[in-house]
Amino acid sequence: MNEAVDQGHLRTPPGRLFRKYLYSIVALAFAVLAINTGFDVWFSYREQKQLLAATQREQAASAAIQIGQFVGQIENQIRWLARLPAELSTNEDVRLNAIRLMRLSPAIAELTELDAQGREQVRVSRRVADRIGSNADHSSFASFRGANESRAYYGPVYFFGDTEPYMTIATRGVGSTPNVVVAEVNLRFIWDLVAGIRVGNTGKAYVVDRLGVLIAHPDLWPALRRSDLSRHPDVRAALDGVGPPTGGLVKEDFSGQRVLSTYATVPSLGWLVFVELPLSEAYAPIYASIGRSTFLLVALLVIATLVSLWLSRRMTVPIQLLTQGARRIESGDLKLRLAIRTGDELEALGDQFNRMAAHLRESYATLERKVIERTSELEKARDQALAEHDAAERARSVAVAANETKSRFLAVVSHELRTPLNGVMGVLQLLDDGRLSEVQRRHLATAAASGETLIALVDAILEYARLEASAETLETRDFRLDQLIETAADLMRPQAFGKGLSFDLDCDATIGTSVHGDPVRLNRILLNLIGNAIKFTPSGGISLSATAERRSDDTLLRVVVRDTGIGIAPDMHERIFEDFVQADDSIARRFGGTGLGLAIARRLTRLMRGELTVESSPGQGSVFTLLVPLRDAASGIAQGAIAPPSRQRRVLLVDDDPVNCEVGEAILNRLGHLCAIARNGAEAVALARDQAFDVILMDLHMPDMDGVEAAARIRQLSLQPMPRIIVVTADVSRSTRERLAAAGIARVVSKPILINALREAIEDESGDGATDAPLAAGALIDRNFLDDQKELLGPTQIAKLHHLLQETSEKLIADITAAAASGDHNQLARSAHQLGSAASALGLVRLFERCRDIELTAPTMSPDECRDAARELAALREASISALDNMLAPAQERTVTS
Repeated sequence: MNEAVDQGHLRTPPGRLFRKYLYSIVALAFAVLAINTGFDVWFSYREQKQLLAATQREQAASAAIQIGQFVGQIENQIRWLARLPAELSTNEDVRLNAIRLMRLSPAIAELTELDAQGREQVRVSRRVADRIGSNADHSSFASFRGANESRAYYGPVYFFGDTEPYMTIATRGVGSTPNVVVAEVNLRFIWDLVAGIRVGNTGKAYVVDRLGVLIAHPDLWPALRRSDLSRHPDVRAALDGVGPPTGGLVKEDFSGQRVLSTYATVPSLGWLVFVELPLSEAYAPIYASIGRSTFLLVALLVIATLVSLWLSRRMTVPIQLLTQGARRIESGDLKLRLAIRTGDELEALGDQFNRMAAHLRESYATLERKVIERTSELEKARDQALAEHDAAERARSVAVAANETKSRFLAVVSHELRTPLNGVMGVLQLLDDGRLSEVQRRHLATAAASGETLIALVDAILEYARLEASAETLETRDFRLDQLIETAADLMRPQAFGKGLSFDLDCDATIGTSVHGDPVRLNRILLNLIGNAIKFTPSGGISLSATAERRSDDTLLRVVVRDTGIGIAPDMHERIFEDFVQADDSIARRFGGTGLGLAIARRLTRLMRGELTVESSPGQGSVFTLLVPLRDAASGIAQGAIAPPSRQRRVLLVDDDPVNCEVGEAILNRLGHLCAIARNGAEAVALARDQAFDVILMDLHMPDMDGVEAAARIRQLSLQPMPRIIVVTADVSRSTRERLAAAGIARVVSKPILINALREAIEDESGDGATDAPLAAGALIDRNFLDDQKELLGPTQIAKLHHLLQETSEKLIADITAAAASGDHNQLARSAHQLGSAASALGLVRLFERCRDIELTAPTMSPDECRDAARELAALREASISALDNMLAPAQERTVTS
């Protein structure tokens, strides 16, 4: 009790030392925080302002470049048309070329060819009727004069029907009497481009022509009014060639709102692209940053005051207590001599406890060093974690952007590029009417093979990705083996002769037969091997020999390609078949190429259950040997001959494109069927209601009513009998096929239409009646797909696949169960993918779809969901295998019995 009283008596109010520490620490903290915050705010303000202006300039420059590229592409296209000499082509040829060009470039609304005197020879238009040989005088038109003066003329922007902007582009041809091609170009692309530019949340972009007239704006009304902006100071300065300020220009927009503006010039046109962002939005991040910095300054100052108060009390109160205790020790409790030199508490403490002070200083120094070391370690760990997080975020953003770009690219390639090839392939197939000479037939076969190769090359853009994903499938049909090899040789022989090389073709008599396989991919392999031989052979020659060995159930094709080229080192014989690999770096520099050709060739060969090998040594040339098993053709019909139909059918062709209608009608007549044409979905429904048809060929994408909706309305008519509906489309994506299956459409013919593919689709009536319906909901196996596989592969191969699926799926289920138990999401996704791929080979659709769903959602599954998914896949696998056993048991028993 007395001790407590004594301790309480020792406590004294805070003195001068307490106030000195408190005021000093608070002042120092405030000064440091204020200076740091001020510098941070100032530099942040300048950097963000410059960054904002630079971003707007980049947006304007990007839009200007895109507009320039758009106009430049149109100019190059019509310049190509103008280069055709007038004396070598008729007006009809010019008209057909113009139609092809307008199909290739939808932005061209009208093309007119003028002779050297300015007389109109051909006019092809989307807006008015075509005109040939009118000889209307255009010599006084600005487009004709401008093209003759500078070879290229860009007219002013005008509005057709006060709805859409157009401009005139004219180019002059070559020769002694050059013609002039004038094109009316729809600038709707520029509207779409301007509307798609995102400048913050409320910003906008617009385009003015070289006269200062507004031609594109997100709000269409100012553009349609042809607003004249040449009186605006910034527009006037830009038209006079003055560059935009580095930090942007602050001005008022159409609505009187203050905006930050910058611009860029479109090359060769003199147009200006302006990008504007309201100041309130532009400087909002800067003001927010200043607000955050001010709030942080106040918060840190409050924290510094509290910490200073706490530290000051921690230092002065113990000193005061120890000072009073030292006085008691001086009175006799301890033998210590205390000396007081100054009047404050710290000096008194030093006088009375000099040895204790030294020890305390050492302790404080050790503690401070440990705190600094620990703080440094924590800062390093924090910086490393932040760096890893930033790297992961960047990698994720790059992966997402790459995947989106790939998806858009694949969608454009698979749909848009197929449609214009339809007319080319259709006409080539119709030329062989049986009255051609042998030389003409040979040339036609070469052209047809080239066309099919062109289609295949369009698909080759997708092929490498499909091969990587094991999604490539063969498209088999009957074809003449000797014609395919000779055609490939004919295509490549000019290249060999052009390099001064000899080219020898030696086909055994056994090659002159019809076989069943994938001629497009086989042709691609041959072209690749021959092209490689020519590419890497500086002198000497190339030889190609082919033999066909008849076996019990197929024909083994053996093709040997020899060259006298640079040769390949033995250690590279297998590596050259890997992705992006060539014999050495000097090969890539000398001959070019990506190193993918042989890799794709071997994958395609193995897809056809064949093998591709090489024998070579440096300086001694190379020998590539291709072995491919091919089934015998179903009939003796030679390639180019068309089998007569089993019966004549009435066919309704539905397509909104007149070229496709013309080609489709000719092909159907060639096949021996009666054809009626509908130009849209509504007309198709009306014709199907009023007339009886056996088959309806339905285009998928039409403007007023697409093919799926038209098919659904025809099915609602309750026709007797109901015509079979076959969809003809260039869109062969998985999502489209699933949509067609959901609508009850089981047969699809891809564009460009191949005559044999169309004949097989019309003749194949196995899908009539109940089997024409889509796969029943809940069905484990796609019976139609399984039947096709049995017919394609034969019962022996199906039995092997059946046995292999049982073994493989059992092991994969075990792997999935183990991965689910251990929480390994990546292994779960990989095993589910492998199980789904194996199930799809024999049509186990429910198991395949569930595996695909689990593969996509595995990274986000909880442990319980993983285990539930594993149990579900095991049960679904048992049910699917059991159903497959029941379907294949009769066929397998018959195979064993026979």
